[in-house]
Amino acid sequence: MPQTTPLAETRRLRVLAVVAASGCLVLGLALQLLARTPLIDVLGSMLYVVFFGLLIVLVWPRLSALTVTAIALAVAMVIELLQLTPAPAAIVAALPVSRLLFGSAFDPMDLAAYVAGAVLLWLLLALLRVGAARVARGGR
Repeated sequence: MPQTTPLAETRRLRVLAVVAASGCLVLGLALQLLARTPLIDVLGSMLYVVFFGLLIVLVWPRLSALTVTAIALAVAMVIELLQLTPAPAAIVAALPVSRLLFGSAFDPMDLAAYVAGAVLLWLLLALLRVGAARVARGGR
């Protein structure tokens, strides 16, 4: 069986992260088109954390899944807590598309959804790393 190199695994991981992030983005935007229900809000918040984590993997692919998950969760929570201030509303007023990043109002339910999204992200990263290693070795 061919040996894999860290560089080959890193490249494959980045490719898989781009594919997963693209799917996450499409799914998240599709959720915006559906009626706002608590389930849709929770799913969107979970995807928010997953998407952040996948972006982190693109920049720093050698970080552990746990580190990436912790950073993504922290960023999402900080942005949610910032909604308790007038700053995000001012940014959204100036640049309406930024609502997708900053949201519209603080919702404590989002904090719980972010934790669920972090669990999903951690599991996804574990699968992506296994897939990247397998592809780098020439397996399927």
